[in-house]
Amino acid sequence: MLFFVNKPEEKILERIAIVGGDEDKALLLVGDAAVFGTAHWEEKLEDMDVEDIYVAKDAVDARNIELSDNCEVVDYAEMVDLLLGSDEKVVSL
Repeated sequence: MLFFVNKPEEKILERIAIVGGDEDKALLLVGDAAVFGTAHWEEKLEDMDVEDIYVAKDAVDARNIELSDNCEVVDYAEMVDLLLGSDEKVVSL
């Protein structure tokens, strides 16, 4: 299940855990939610069984943040492929 996240609110992580349940989880972080890709959040996301973390390149560049090694920076074309090019269920939070 792919979660499209654009707000850096910790309660969103709780919703992801509830909605995602035992399924494999992936995050696509855009806008201010890019901060979830930093080392500060790494352990929390691992505990939630988040498998993949994708972060929008423009969000990283605009905020000048250093991402965890577990993140993959993606451009718009790659985001479209993630959102529309797979059979994964997409949840926007």
